[in-house]
Amino acid sequence: MSEIAEFPLPFDASAQERETAKREIAKHTQVLGEGEHSIRFTGESIGQTGPVWHLQYTRLYRLPNGYMVAARDLHEGVKVAFAKDAESLANAFDNPDVREFIEDELRYRKIIGATHGR
Repeated sequence: MSEIAEFPLPFDASAQERETAKREIAKHTQVLGEGEHSIRFTGESIGQTGPVWHLQYTRLYRLPNGYMVAARDLHEGVKVAFAKDAESLANAFDNPDVREFIEDELRYRKIIGATHGR
């Protein structure tokens, strides 16, 4: 995979939050660098959601070895989750609203199939 994806950092991100984002993303893919307000890494952006629960935003990515979601939690900072397949990605979150938003975005982008008729 030769795509370069970016995870945006808010303008008020602390040095600790920046390092956490870089460290957590690096667990799943190669971090290529960072900009003033972003972390660049090997992957492809496949979707995003807006505010839900206490997540300011989430970004969804296809990686060489699976799928990743990275989110800015207003209470806990950057959260990163990984799954081998897109269908399992939403299960990384306990909150049903967050799971629904992620599943809906993956369906809208045609990354996963619809659940109708099951």
